[in-house]
Amino acid sequence: MLDRKMNDHTAFEKTEFDTSGLTNIERRLIDLYRRLSQVEQQQVRRVAEILAVNPKEPVEG
Repeated sequence: MLDRKMNDHTAFEKTEFDTSGLTNIERRLIDLYRRLSQVEQQQVRRVAEILAVNPKEPVEG
């Protein structure tokens, strides 16, 4: 939160997909994700999968 305006100006014009329908926070999350190493991206995906599991559904495995 040091300078949010500077952090929100990311280079999304040069991406391979249209981001016009995304919010600023979605664009910022994509940018931050792309800055991570492959190992860090894999860890984020694992955490996201865990968080996305419906607790009312039985867990497989």
